[in-house]
Amino acid sequence: MEDIQPKLAVLEKIGRDRDKKPASIALNYNVSKGALLIVGIYSLAQAEQALEALGWRLTEYEVKMISQQSFMGKKTILWQ
Repeated sequence: MEDIQPKLAVLEKIGRDRDKKPASIALNYNVSKGALLIVGIYSLAQAEQALEALGWRLTEYEVKMISQQSFMGKKTILWQ
């Protein structure tokens, strides 16, 4: 988990600036990178965060801020 703390900090900062949840920022980031979202929703809160990610786009600067915190993960028996 400590490996993803820098990225979470950026998502939280952008979320505060835009008044959105970090999950919504992460989903919008993926859309901004050209991904087609397939979202599993198990609660009302998750549905709200998914909907909050739609109808707007991160700036190029925000996408760059998030991308700079990316890293290559290692495969383990738990993550394949």
